[in-house]
Amino acid sequence: MDPLASLRQLVQTHPLIDNHAHNLLDKPNACNYTKYAFEQITSEAQGVALENAPLTLPLQRAAHQLASLYDCPSNDWDRVKAARDQWVERDYDELIRRCLEGTHSLLLDDLLTEGDIEPFDWHDRFTAAPTKRIVRIEVVAAQVLASILPEGYLGSLDDIVNLKQNFDQFRQSFHQEIEKAIADPVVVGFKSVICYRTGLNVQSADDEGNENCLLRSFARTIQQGTGSTYRVEDKPLNDWVVQQTLDLLQNARTTTPSGPNKPLQLHTGLGDNDINLILSNPAYLQDLIARYSKVDFVLLHSSYPYTREAGYLACVYPNVYLDLGEVFPMVSRDAQESIIRESLEIVPTNRLLWSTDGHFFPETFWLANKQFRDALEKVLVDYVRQGDFAIDQAKAAASDILFHNSNRLYNLNETLFYGETHKSASRPLKGSSSDEWEAFVRNNPDIKYIWLQFFDYTATLRLRIFPVREFAKIVRKERRIGVCLATQQMLQNDTVCPEGSTTGQFYMKPDLSTLSRNVGLDSKSATVMSWWFTEEGAPLPGCPRSLLRNVTSRLQTNHEIQVLCGFEIEVVFLECITNPDSKEEEFVPCVRNHSWSQMTRETRRMVPLLEEIVENLASIGIDIQQFHAESAPGQFEFVLPPESPVAAVDTLMKARQVVTQVAEQHGLRATLHPRPYPHAAGTASHAHLSINPPTKEDNFLAGILQHYPALMAVALAGDVSYDRVSSGLWAGSEWVAWGTQNRETPIRKISPGHWEIKTLDGLANMYIAMSAFLAAGYLGVENNEPLTASDCPYDAATLDEADRQVYGITTPLPKSLSQSLDHLEADSALQSILGSTLVENYIIVKRAEKKTLDAMEEDARRKWLLERY
Repeated sequence: MDPLASLRQLVQTHPLIDNHAHNLLDKPNACNYTKYAFEQITSEAQGVALENAPLTLPLQRAAHQLASLYDCPSNDWDRVKAARDQWVERDYDELIRRCLEGTHSLLLDDLLTEGDIEPFDWHDRFTAAPTKRIVRIEVVAAQVLASILPEGYLGSLDDIVNLKQNFDQFRQSFHQEIEKAIADPVVVGFKSVICYRTGLNVQSADDEGNENCLLRSFARTIQQGTGSTYRVEDKPLNDWVVQQTLDLLQNARTTTPSGPNKPLQLHTGLGDNDINLILSNPAYLQDLIARYSKVDFVLLHSSYPYTREAGYLACVYPNVYLDLGEVFPMVSRDAQESIIRESLEIVPTNRLLWSTDGHFFPETFWLANKQFRDALEKVLVDYVRQGDFAIDQAKAAASDILFHNSNRLYNLNETLFYGETHKSASRPLKGSSSDEWEAFVRNNPDIKYIWLQFFDYTATLRLRIFPVREFAKIVRKERRIGVCLATQQMLQNDTVCPEGSTTGQFYMKPDLSTLSRNVGLDSKSATVMSWWFTEEGAPLPGCPRSLLRNVTSRLQTNHEIQVLCGFEIEVVFLECITNPDSKEEEFVPCVRNHSWSQMTRETRRMVPLLEEIVENLASIGIDIQQFHAESAPGQFEFVLPPESPVAAVDTLMKARQVVTQVAEQHGLRATLHPRPYPHAAGTASHAHLSINPPTKEDNFLAGILQHYPALMAVALAGDVSYDRVSSGLWAGSEWVAWGTQNRETPIRKISPGHWEIKTLDGLANMYIAMSAFLAAGYLGVENNEPLTASDCPYDAATLDEADRQVYGITTPLPKSLSQSLDHLEADSALQSILGSTLVENYIIVKRAEKKTLDAMEEDARRKWLLERY
């Protein structure tokens, strides 16, 4: 097998964020070649000069590629266009959809032209995530002029009083429009085309002399207009517009450092014949970049032919990014590869962005993406072969350039949908081939031991530890690791249930997609999760991870439903002290002056620990979305990113390990105990669950609600968990119900197809629990189950029976594990998806565990659970 195959696959298939593009033509104008010459897909030439475009290598290459796209037998340009015309007429939407395949999100400068185009949000139908806006500031300035100036006003310098008044009004209105855009969540950035208008040598307009110059420029701009349409292209005013925007952006970042970052994109380099090629060199921006250090600058279009100058700026200034767009497909293959190589000469790979500069024609997007992926693959493969990049480093660079850099820079908070995700260098692509293992060893030469892990039915993480050389034999299938089948009926104290047998075994197969370093622990080791297989090599029906994978796949295969999951880790940090009277160890809160989302004097002492946890997680590719103090003393929450279900639970397991390990380094115990203090709020492990598309959301939700009593057996997996099944605790209250943004229902709806499950905690085997919820949703969709419960805005426990009937709320939540297990045992439909063997063994284990815990004194039981969860 080609060891570079996984790199090639990632480059060619990784979803992308197009960080700079423009609107598509509406269908009536899609073939209006008189007004919108199709030859401009590969050329900035206009008019007579454009007649030579078919003789350029870029257009001839595009003709070959478009012929393939259109299934046209000829590469003749006229025939290619004719084939295009037929497709547009037949199904324009399908052509667009084909051309935007692989595009996760578009950031559109929708002010390129006013007419003949589709609105920016119309493009949402073709991408996985909503389209965002890039605001072109010169057009905003022109629109403001048109809105404030009276018809026929000439802006004469002889009438200086009115001129100043109009300029002051212009200044105020322009500021208001930019500030409104800064506050608009749909706007993620701004753009200036000053490069086209007057060049990148932006001059300051601060002193009084410059103010007079500015007024004259303002007057000239007005005089050059028609009385209703203006174009900002006079240098002093153009420079002022750019600097005013930068002032507002810098001020927004200074006054609200945690607010959204909205970069300024600047056209640089390549342009049509109204550009001054000398003044399009981004080197002219150096002083401006230095002066506005809190504003991020995006140098668009590879700055071609000034790519190296732009690369230098992106290297030495932390607020500069280089966009690699527009030259694809405008230049030849060799030039494209050269531009990527020049960009990589000194630019950090986290400062490079991808865009198509697609506009008007969907083919501009298709050609740009295709040619960029091909060039990027060629360059990265060459660098790996030459030993400049390791494979995982090249993969990380590609995924960053295509997706993650734009996602971070523009604060998009986007997550790849199920089936899209490609792991970064710290979390390699799924697979069991030896190249994955070899890449990990090469990139982590200090790792000496591997922890091969699995999660049993009591939610106990169990593992075997191997020296690296022995684990390599497992990867190469030179040895198998057998585990006694009795572990499926084993308690936390290693007692096997009476129904269990010590005969037989299953085999652990490492899932190398989960391989990551151990952090927060003084150990040169790494962890990896496992699949369970039978003696004959078939997947073992009782494997929790396989179960979740299979249910997820079943939703996708049978109903084309993709699933995302994400978790919130609630954890309480405890100190272990010795009671001076009993001389016994006791767990007590590490802080007491503490409340939800507050930073008290005691809470602030925890900040170094919290930040250390987050930084350790980031070092292995787990990026926490937020963290904060929760309600109970010493309780904090870490919000994990959403992923496909198995990957999301894997991330949860790893993150919990890191939290525990870092806490131990500080002498603390991190516990998931559902109710460590009876006088304070409990501890949950809320799950976010979303389905895409959400068209079957009512059936999916109906299935979950119908099976909810049985689901409780795997979601609240211990008697202590039911201490939280009570009204007023924001834990889901006491009835099977759902409500939009209602935290006193077990299911909180957040948006179409997106829910939070509140009746979940740290005693659950989350692979089994999420399998059960997805299985219930599957049954609802499969059976076209009607949603009889309506959106409840109240805590159902506070309603009388008649009011609950109004909302279709009829079923109370179980109040004990025994009740939940009885419901699970009786739910044959749910068992048909989960597997009767797994359910039977699970019920046996949980009833035996309950018997063991019931025999303990209350204090001993609390301590027993605190030490294990």
